[in-house]
Amino acid sequence: MNRNLSFDYLVIGGGAAGCIVARRLADQLPHASIALFEAGKSDENDSATTLLSHLDKQDDSYDWGYKAKPKGCASHELSYSRARVLGGCANHNDCAFIAPHPLDLDRWEGLGAKGWNSRSLSKALSRVENQLHIEETPKGNELSRGFIDASIELGLPEHNFRQGVEVGTGWFPLNSQGDFRQSSSIAYLHPLSELPRNLTVFTEATVHGLLFNNRKVTGVQTDRGIFYCDIETVLCAGSINTPQLLMLSGIGPSSDLNELGIPVVQNLPGVGQNLIDHVAANICCELRSPSPPWALTPCEATSLIKIDPDASSPDVLFHFVMRLREKYAGQTTFSGIQHGVKLSPNVARPKSRGSIKLIDPNPNTAPAIDLNYLSDPEGYDQRILIGGLRFARDLTQTRALSPYIKMEITPGLDMQSDDELIQYIHQTCETVYHPCGTCAMGSVEDSKSVVTPDLRVKGVENLRIADASVFPDMVTVNICNTVMMVAEHAVELIVNGER
Repeated sequence: MNRNLSFDYLVIGGGAAGCIVARRLADQLPHASIALFEAGKSDENDSATTLLSHLDKQDDSYDWGYKAKPKGCASHELSYSRARVLGGCANHNDCAFIAPHPLDLDRWEGLGAKGWNSRSLSKALSRVENQLHIEETPKGNELSRGFIDASIELGLPEHNFRQGVEVGTGWFPLNSQGDFRQSSSIAYLHPLSELPRNLTVFTEATVHGLLFNNRKVTGVQTDRGIFYCDIETVLCAGSINTPQLLMLSGIGPSSDLNELGIPVVQNLPGVGQNLIDHVAANICCELRSPSPPWALTPCEATSLIKIDPDASSPDVLFHFVMRLREKYAGQTTFSGIQHGVKLSPNVARPKSRGSIKLIDPNPNTAPAIDLNYLSDPEGYDQRILIGGLRFARDLTQTRALSPYIKMEITPGLDMQSDDELIQYIHQTCETVYHPCGTCAMGSVEDSKSVVTPDLRVKGVENLRIADASVFPDMVTVNICNTVMMVAEHAVELIVNGER
């Protein structure tokens, strides 16, 4: 292979966003050449990634293997799974697919992302849903139905979440077609043998750094050689790898880069800051008998509730998970429990913020991920989780769900007061694997933002970002739909700039 190749556009990261950016650019700019780089292997003809029911067949080679510090929550590290495969985390998740609440996007614009309001983004959202096959979870599982009926007992209306985000309970919409995932790689790229002639996909190709002429990006250094861009490079590597790559390339907080001996190309203090994630706490229960087999995933049903009565939209998102898994290294809480469920409320719009930092200049060294959960000074995240736990505990006592429950394992019925629940939350809170915000979008004047509303990296030429890292704030629901929307809108911005 020629190890020094030039393309008009380089798209870095073949995940939920990158596959869309690459394919849409190829289709809309037929005279431009596009290269897509993915560090992981191809997902094509790989049942572990393409079949939703085969998720457990993915081994460590499909994952970056990151660990994250919850900070105040526990002394342990969390396993912080991030997909390393074409299609990214959309080939690595349970395919829950809910469009963002309009108020979430309107809030983005209020934070300085001009043009990123719900009305302006409706076309991008529609393009995503028109490209993918979206369907409801099969409704045959009696335990999931019991969770929904329990939520109805506690006053929630049953709701079809395809129709929008509101207080209610129901089945998760899925980006799947039966058992076949509808990830961005599957929906936008497959079959790879029939890609447009102007699009080249490089898998198992890791990008180690950006190349510059002054502050103009001219290409990338990869483990397969140097590749040059004639027009633009678009980073779609995700909320961990995108800020890591920027900092490795000299774009980030100058004080941190100087400490590591990395020459500063552009001082951008916001790179790697503003890490947001949906933080969860759990009511875990042993079942009286084995869970009925789930249709496709162990997480079929959800509820959205309000803890704060003055909230403009739901502030807790529930995942009802029909199995128990440890996320902390060395944890043995569920040892000996054969059949269990997890009622997992998370803070829909958390106020705590974490960070991504380089440990050393070696691109093969994982960055330090500090989730900094429950750190907001007003204690908002903590209050919302306490309310979520109490609602979850009430669910287990309903007529619909209690016949399935043998006993509460964690936190245990001896923990009843707010102080006891706070202690439990700090010791056991978990991730929902929705990192975002680490290269946040904002106005030109905002010193904390990394990209402007056209997704250009501040102070750098020929470089944009289009992935979850540009979120100015969290969205209420699972983020995959919103990430794909960002990618669709990014192509609109790029193409309109070309014309």
